[in-house]
Amino acid sequence: MSLNQILLIGNCGSDPEMRYTPNGAMVVNFSLAVNSYRNGSDGEQIQETEWFRIACWNKTAESVNQFLQKGQKCFVEGRFKSSSYVANDGSQRQTNEVTAFRVIFLDRQGDSSSPDMPTNNNDQNQDFSTNEPSKGINVDDNNDSDEAEELPW
Repeated sequence: MSLNQILLIGNCGSDPEMRYTPNGAMVVNFSLAVNSYRNGSDGEQIQETEWFRIACWNKTAESVNQFLQKGQKCFVEGRFKSSSYVANDGSQRQTNEVTAFRVIFLDRQGDSSSPDMPTNNNDQNQDFSTNEPSKGINVDDNNDSDEAEELPW
C-alpha cells in the first residue's frame, strides 16, 4: 500500500494565475507560505517559512480563481510531487508542487480584505473540492453535502 497526501495550512503568497491546457482543462496555480516557529539558542523565537507551489484543476481551480486572493489563509489537501529541471543558466534546479484536490478558505468575511469572500448561511469555512479525478488522481472526498467538514485533527 502507498499513500502520497499532504495537508497544509498557510497564507496565499500570490494571486491565483489561471490558464487552460491544450485540451481545455482549467488549471490555477498559486504559492502558499507555511510558517513554523522554533526557539533559537538565545531563547528568541525564530520564524521559518516554507513555500509551496499549488496547482488546482477543474472545479477546484474555478473556485480558487474566483475567491482566493494573496494574503488569505487556506487549508490545502493534495498530492506532493517533486521534479528537477535545468534552468536557463544551465544549473540543475528542483521544484516541489502540490496538486490540490481540496482547498478550504479559512478567512471569514470581515477577516480578510476581500469583500467578495464567500460565506454560507451557517458561517462555516468554505470547502471547494472536486470529486472529479484530474491528472490521474483518484479523489474520494466522501463529502456529499455543501457544508465544509471539520479539519481532520
